[in-house]
Amino acid sequence: MYWELIGIVCSHAVSEIWDKIKYGGKKVPDIEAWVHPVYWLQTWADMYSHKIDPINRKSMWRKSACPFILMPPKHHIQVGRPKKKRKKVVGEVVTTGKDLSRKYITITCSKCGNKGHNQRSCKGQGGERERMSDGGNEVQKKGKAVADG
Repeated sequence: MYWELIGIVCSHAVSEIWDKIKYGGKKVPDIEAWVHPVYWLQTWADMYSHKIDPINRKSMWRKSACPFILMPPKHHIQVGRPKKKRKKVVGEVVTTGKDLSRKYITITCSKCGNKGHNQRSCKGQGGERERMSDGGNEVQKKGKAVADG
C-alpha cells in the first residue's frame, strides 16, 4: 500500500482494507488504529486546549539587553535546478531508480531484422525482411541486399 502522507492511510488503501473486512466477515477495527496518533482528534484537542493570550504591538515590547543586533542569515539562491522529490523520512525505504534500465536490452531493426540498430539508422545491412523491387512488385529476398546497377 502507498501512503499520501506519512502516517495517514491513502483513500485507496482504506477502500481495499474495508472491502476485505466487509466481504471477509471480520469485525471492523477502530479507524483511529490506521493512522498515526498525531492525527487523532484527541491529540488535536489536547494540543489546543491551553489558552494563548494575544501579544501587544511591537512598539510596546520591552527592549532587549542583547549587546549586538541579531540579523537573519543572508539569503542567496542555490545553484542548479530545484529538487522535485520530497525529502524521505528516516524509516522510509529509498529506491535506487534503476527499474527502467536499458543496459542489457538489445534492439532489433524492424526493416532488416538485424540486432544492434533500429529502422531509422538502418543502412541496408541485409537480413530476413529486406525488400527489393522487381518490376514494380515487392519481393522478399533472403540474404544480403544486392545493389542494382
